[in-house]
Parts: sequence; structure tokens; C-alpha cells
Amino acid sequence: MALAACTRDAGGRAGDVVAAGSPAALLIWAVARERLAGWPRKPSAQALAALPSLAADLPELGALGGGGRPANLEALAALKPRLVIDYGDTDPENQALGERMKTRLGVDWRLIDGALARIPEAIREAGALLDTDRAAVGLAEEAARVLDRWRRALGGPSFYYARGVDGLETGFRGALATEVLEGAGWTNVAEGSRDIGRVTREQVAAWDPEVLVTLNPAFAAATRRDPVWRTRRNGGRRRLLLLPDRPFGWIDRPPSVNRLLACTWLADPAGSPLALASLTRRLYGMAPVEVPLPRWTD
Repeated sequence: MALAACTRDAGGRAGDVVAAGSPAALLIWAVARERLAGWPRKPSAQALAALPSLAADLPELGALGGGGRPANLEALAALKPRLVIDYGDTDPENQALGERMKTRLGVDWRLIDGALARIPEAIREAGALLDTDRAAVGLAEEAARVLDRWRRALGGPSFYYARGVDGLETGFRGALATEVLEGAGWTNVAEGSRDIGRVTREQVAAWDPEVLVTLNPAFAAATRRDPVWRTRRNGGRRRLLLLPDRPFGWIDRPPSVNRLLACTWLADPAGSPLALASLTRRLYGMAPVEVPLPRWTD
């Protein structure tokens, strides 16, 4: 699809908002998907098949921050967007990036706090910016209820978050990538000076987590019977938890409003299917015929 096809109506309102990155794209999609000009990084074919047809019609524009293919600024400016929304860390570096991009594109740039605990406020702010205040209020209230239950979760096991096919990339303790689990009282065994980094199998074995958590079905399949990954120091069996990653990951990938699904499940694993169906419909606009659920392997 040509980039010019993003402005789909004569009034210029459809497709007039650019997402700086994937987290912002999911926030905009949840609040006012008809306003989204395109994807910073196009979702996978499996993800697009689960979403309304508009998702597949949107072009890939590239990212204006870190992560993914950089956007072509001239092509973006030619779209004449009304607004750019960024969603994530509000540190000075990202604020400065916004000011630079605002100057280069000649378009208003809004940076919304991407903290997990502030998702309700982010939804309300996006709703106000995108003229969907009334619809956003209901979603924000549901998000607030989810997070309230999540904060009161009874806790969980020690875990290692295995990212990627080989499982050797992880989010270290305190990272945004593991906030969903840590905030529910699960203990992240991975210690490091960065948010995300590479480790070795020997390090994972030394940390000796009770549970391996992953979003990657290939990793889950490969380690199902792998004694190095699955055997604990005391000789016991380490559990494996595969969390859904379609249409988007429950822990991160990207770290956006999609994390509310993990919070819903962590707060009440047994009673979550109905709540997950409602939230899936509101976040993605997809019919929750088959809401994916986490899978444990002992």
C-alpha cells in the first residue's frame, strides 16, 4: 500500500495520527484505531489474521525512536499527519527526541507515560487527544479494575523470563520487560545492570528459578524435555509457562496496553477467561472466539 493511502477520507481525520513506536501504535489502536496512520512495525501475518481487516490495510511506516526499521521522515511529513504520539519512558532523552522530531516534522508530538501502573491515565490522555473521550473512559475504568486486582495478587514463584528462540535473552530484575510478573509478586532471579541482556545457560542454572516463562512457542517446544533447562539444583523438575504472544505478547513485545491481559490472568488465573474475552475485544476489536490462555508444562 502506498503511504499516501493512509489519509483515507476527505476530512483528513482517518489515518492522521502517527505512532512513534509499537507501544504507541497499540495504545492508539485500542482508543481510536481509525486514526492510526500505519504501523511502526507491521504485525505478523498470524497477528493480522486475528485483528479486524483495517490492521492489514495499514502500511508499515517505520519507527521514530529505537526499535525496528527507522521511519523515512520525508515520507512521514508528506502524509501531513495532525499528531505524533509516543508512549513509553518519559525520561529527558525521550523528551528531547520528541522536541527534535517535532521540529523536523513540523507536527505536534505528545509523549505519554508508558508505566504499567499508569495505563488508565494513558488511555484517558490518548482519548482526549484523539477525540474519543467517552469510549476511552470505559476502557480506562476496566484497566483500573484489572490493575487493582493485579496489585493484590497473592504472589508467585521465582522465575526466569526466556526471550527469543534460544531463551538466552532476558529482562533483568526491575526491567520494564518483567514488570507484569514482578508486580504480581513473582521473583525475578535474573540480576544485571541493564534492562535486557544476554545470559548463559550456566547463569540460569545458578539462579535456579522455579519457573521458566516464555512467549516463544519454539523455545517452549525445544525445552520441553531438555534436562539442562528443566532440571533444578535439587533434582526436581522446573516448570515451564508459555504465555500467549498473539496478536501481541502478554509480558512485552511491545510493552503497551497488551500487558493488561497478563495482569488479568495473574490476578485470577482460574476466573480470568470471561474477563480476558472482554478485554481482548476492547483492546483489539477482535471477536474473542478463542481467547488464548497460558499453558503450563510440569
